[in-house]
Amino acid sequence: MSYRPERVAREIQRLLSQPIQDIAPQHGGGLITLTDVKVSPDLTIAKLYVSVYGNSLGGERIISLLNERAHEFRSIIAQLRLKVIPQIRFYLDSTLDSIARIEQLLRNSQRTESNKSE
Repeated sequence: MSYRPERVAREIQRLLSQPIQDIAPQHGGGLITLTDVKVSPDLTIAKLYVSVYGNSLGGERIISLLNERAHEFRSIIAQLRLKVIPQIRFYLDSTLDSIARIEQLLRNSQRTESNKSE
């Protein structure tokens, strides 16, 4: 098994993290973070997962905006001098939302247990 896709994914994340963060002030504020990159074994497709926090446009609109500007990000990836520059597609990473939901459920569960023991 080749580790090249993982290395390319790390480099893509390194190159694009700051440009993606720089979009937030221009489009609704908040924080936009590139959380993960998955590259296909043949290096032709890259899936970029983005977390959006505190943005007035909302996560889905930011993802649409990033996908509309994918060509700009591909030109940055060209610095890696790969034979083929991967097609990129952005996806919303809802991990933080899931964590917040689980924490809320746990707090509610603890309150319920606390009320039963009284």
